[in-house]
Amino acid sequence: MTAQVKTPLSLLVGLSTTLREPVLAAMTDATTVVVVIDQDELPERDVLTWRVQDASGPIDAGEFTVGDDCGACQLIASLVPLLETLVARAHWDHVVLATPPAMEARPLVTTLVAALPELVVDTVTCVVDAVLLVAQLSGDELLAERGLALGLPDRRNVAELTARQIEYADVCVLANAHRNAAPGRLHNLLGHLNPRTTVVATDPGGVPIGAVARTGLFDFDAAEAWAGELASSDRVQPSGDGVTTVLWRSTRPLHPARLNDALEDIVNGVVRSRGVVWLANRPTQRVRWESAGYSASLGMLGEWSETEHLAECTVVATGMGLDPARLQSVLDACLLTESELASLNWQDLDDPFAGVL
Repeated sequence: MTAQVKTPLSLLVGLSTTLREPVLAAMTDATTVVVVIDQDELPERDVLTWRVQDASGPIDAGEFTVGDDCGACQLIASLVPLLETLVARAHWDHVVLATPPAMEARPLVTTLVAALPELVVDTVTCVVDAVLLVAQLSGDELLAERGLALGLPDRRNVAELTARQIEYADVCVLANAHRNAAPGRLHNLLGHLNPRTTVVATDPGGVPIGAVARTGLFDFDAAEAWAGELASSDRVQPSGDGVTTVLWRSTRPLHPARLNDALEDIVNGVVRSRGVVWLANRPTQRVRWESAGYSASLGMLGEWSETEHLAECTVVATGMGLDPARLQSVLDACLLTESELASLNWQDLDDPFAGVL
């Protein structure tokens, strides 16, 4: 029995739709159909607009209604039948999907892999702006403040989105590198944030100098593993050119109030950190740690008893000009002391994270 031939899908993400245009053109050939999703109409009309085109020109267009819902969720649900229809026409042997600026690849890919067996994700490409990348990764500006939120429930910030787009990409296109004084440092930063990625430069017009589609680089298991929990020494890339990644680990729990008071110091100089922590007042619970720019967040991951690990704290942090000793000292100061370990009733500690965990 002949195996079904699957249609390769290349995904294009990135905050700047302007910088994505020459990359999109490079991803398209005579056998490619392109789906472009735009969110310009979302703030005023609560819709995401879409258009389908190939080398011969426009084919179709329409819109997805979002309303007060999660725009990303609505986009994913609406895309499945559209892509299914295009593949069923059997007129093209490659699909390119250009997502809205605020879309992350991971939830979209996860759904498409499960819902469309006739498609195979081939390449996830992310376009980053060499002029703005450090600022985008370092601030605390919400997407909503820039008019980029995907619906009312979207409370992500620009740094979080930028980091997640990079972390899931097989290819990172570094546009505008000729306008940055230290493009090599940005190349190194991208490698620390995602060692899986291939960094492709562009010419001054933004045209990529290298393959950005049909690379066959996407590996679902590897992408999910890297985008999931960061909890081992093999995640630490060699420091260089001002970029440092630090692994911090402790077998003692964190004092929740001291951790809360130290959040600003912890994220100082850190562009991205992820891991799993153990809060003293929640001794059985695994807590996800994540920061991007000046924002940090915690979330539930289940119980320690559900894993093969003893309770511990593990955080991987990447920064530019980061002082590893200072970060280690700040985090160590948040741990329970020896006397607290012996005498405190941990579960009676004040819980500053009660509203988020």
